[in-house]
Amino acid sequence: MSITHSQGRGDLAHARHVEVSLLDYLRGQSARHEALVIAAVGELRIRIDAADALLGHAGTSQSAAIAFRLAAAEAARLATQTHFELAGSSLSRPQPDSAEPALPTQRRLLGDHYLNGAALADELGGQA
Repeated sequence: MSITHSQGRGDLAHARHVEVSLLDYLRGQSARHEALVIAAVGELRIRIDAADALLGHAGTSQSAAIAFRLAAAEAARLATQTHFELAGSSLSRPQPDSAEPALPTQRRLLGDHYLNGAALADELGGQA
């Protein structure tokens, strides 16, 4: 996995961009006062903040790097979905610029690491 965490950073930046776009749109809509809309925006902000917090620890270990990557991907996914549901349009998500293990593989590796104590470095290209 890249030490620069570029794919996770890209997903986090996308989530932030989509959130700004969504907030700009909603400020002109009466729906901004509806409980479900407020809750959806709050959930998105929580996901972005969580990914941002995990980014601060992503360089400490392989498991922290994977946790950040998964959180950033989830924030980007939720941002795109929420924008589509509330604004009726979607903003394209940038494609990754480098190869890394698929997200389900990373999720499985992280779960195996915490549940069974499996090493992460071996299956992710030997990087710790």
